[in-house]
Amino acid sequence: MGKAVSAGLAVAAVGVVLAVIQTKNPSFRIFPENDVPGLLTVLNADHALAEGVADDISKYSNAQDTADDEVQAMVNRYYNLATDFYEYGWGESFHFAHTKAGESHEASILRHEMRIIDELGIQEGHKVLDAGCGVGGPARAIAKASKAKVTGVTLNAYQVQRARYHTKNAGLTDLVNFVQGDYTKLTFEDASFDRAYAIESTCHSPDLTAAYSEIYRVLKPGGKFLAYEWIKASGYNGSAEHDAILREIEYGSGLPPMNSRDTALKAVAAAGFKVVIDNDLAQDTDNTTPWWNRLDISKMSYYMTHASVYVLETLRWAPRGTVLTHSMLLRAAWGLVDGGKSNCFTPMHLFVMEKPLE
Repeated sequence: MGKAVSAGLAVAAVGVVLAVIQTKNPSFRIFPENDVPGLLTVLNADHALAEGVADDISKYSNAQDTADDEVQAMVNRYYNLATDFYEYGWGESFHFAHTKAGESHEASILRHEMRIIDELGIQEGHKVLDAGCGVGGPARAIAKASKAKVTGVTLNAYQVQRARYHTKNAGLTDLVNFVQGDYTKLTFEDASFDRAYAIESTCHSPDLTAAYSEIYRVLKPGGKFLAYEWIKASGYNGSAEHDAILREIEYGSGLPPMNSRDTALKAVAAAGFKVVIDNDLAQDTDNTTPWWNRLDISKMSYYMTHASVYVLETLRWAPRGTVLTHSMLLRAAWGLVDGGKSNCFTPMHLFVMEKPLE
């Protein structure tokens, strides 16, 4: 009885902490809202999905720069848990956005996605590839607005499951579908798509040229590809401070070493694309809110959430590995804020490329 009472009091204490967090920051929710998980939903994740994650994270810091299949498998398992945290804190579109002053998070995210339609000239009937689709928020928004048929590809099976769930609920299964796969080794035939895009996803590839080359292969001649890239920004100066910031972003996000603009342009050329647009949207700061602003909240809020995660994992409500996953996400968040404030990093360098007509 004593243990049961102690556990009950611990859960009650966590509930109080979560209530305080929700009051302080509207992005934090205790319970689900409109199919977006609340924190308790996230922490009650499928324990089978989390199998091996804690051991993986413990090994990851020593193998982070390795591009072998096992490291990629580690990162994939990490996203079994991280995906729900992303939905919980960010919504169905796992990306940043150029944000106008006074513009809501949701409006800026949607405008960032609608830019893809405009820049690529996506039209009804076009076949469009989303390379690294997450749970499919952008794919659904683009398909709904343009009536194009969008195919999303992600390595993570759980993300495919979530993407299909949201798409069915949105009534868009006739326009949007998802497959589990590697965008550097696509199973589609040559020249299968009219347009393609990658929103903050090709940074996960240890070989950017391989990613761009495979997307080039499946595009029709004259087709266009848009990428919002995570790269070193124009303020990067090679200092130990900047390198440490980038290291935190890489570690917390499960990334290989960060590319530079020059590296990205070399990959564009090696794949065979012609550059149409090369522009870091983060440098447009006139009458805008910084892209990292949503992450720049009180560290106390982060610590309170982390304490709650720790208690619930200890009580075995949350699966083993949840605390370590949340720790990685915290390091990513703080690194991203520092990267934005110092302008050594950007998550929205816009490249638009075109496959030449044969």
